[in-house]
Amino acid sequence: MAISDRIRAEAKRTIDGIVRYYEKYGEDHEDAEEKEHRIARIESAMEGCNGLSGEDKIQKTAENLFELTCAQERTFDSVRKEIRNLREENNGEFDLLRKELGEGLADIIRKIDSGHGGGKPVLAHEGSGGTPDKGPFPSVDIAHANIVAKVISDHPLLSFYTFVFFIVVIFVSGHFNVLLKLIGK
Repeated sequence: MAISDRIRAEAKRTIDGIVRYYEKYGEDHEDAEEKEHRIARIESAMEGCNGLSGEDKIQKTAENLFELTCAQERTFDSVRKEIRNLREENNGEFDLLRKELGEGLADIIRKIDSGHGGGKPVLAHEGSGGTPDKGPFPSVDIAHANIVAKVISDHPLLSFYTFVFFIVVIFVSGHFNVLLKLIGK
């Protein structure tokens, strides 16, 4: 039995894709060598699809499996090498980001603790019928409400993005009806 046109067409498409990839992204001798190995594996697998005897097909299948296993192991090593290189290249950036984030959070905490937020936050009980001890909601402690109000007034953009994030999470999770119940609709 000859190799079918469908199998030949699939092999050609795959080999053409490999060639295009290495023309665009190939950088060194190892890439050229790997390109040849990949093309050879496709041709070998295609060869196993013709009218070989049962014993020959088993041998061809075993050879192809061996080739795929070797290719998988080489790819695994390459990926680990790239991950290690990325870690080494970006480690300084991650440390800098971690430091800036820590300093930013420390600054926010200092502002909250010192009370220099650019104005007095509105107390939760003012104009809401609540009490100075508990605010408009019986279970809300006024100290926590004041801290939240201060963070919002000091960092409106962060507050807005946080609000948008929670709305998106509520929509995605399918709990929008719970949000409507909370606001009394």
